[in-house]
Amino acid sequence: MAAMEPARGDPAPAVIRRFLGLWRQLLQASDFGAGCAVLAVTVAADDADLLAPAGRVFRAWRAQLESLLQSGGVPAEHAPQLAALVLASCEGAVVIARAEHSLEPLDLIETILIAAAETATPLAGG
Repeated sequence: MAAMEPARGDPAPAVIRRFLGLWRQLLQASDFGAGCAVLAVTVAADDADLLAPAGRVFRAWRAQLESLLQSGGVPAEHAPQLAALVLASCEGAVVIARAEHSLEPLDLIETILIAAAETATPLAGG
């Protein structure tokens, strides 16, 4: 998530594009072998000692996305929902992209996430 900080202050759609772009780069660089280790632990573990840290990581990621989206013009009352939508959509798309060996799932969610960001941002596009 440190790689997301340069997007602070950018419009919300740019924040989302950067987040998706980082996932695209990771998937391509690893020939679709990389994924989200936090997601993997969450799905595979049934031990509270493993799940609790994973929950903290996901909360921290959502909080950072929320902050970045707010800095990009999304009102505080909409930023938590949009941050959760972006994170959950990307996590799911990465899983599908790995299985399909294709970036198409990320491409598909990008359109709807950008539309959601523009809807949540007052005076979007001007």
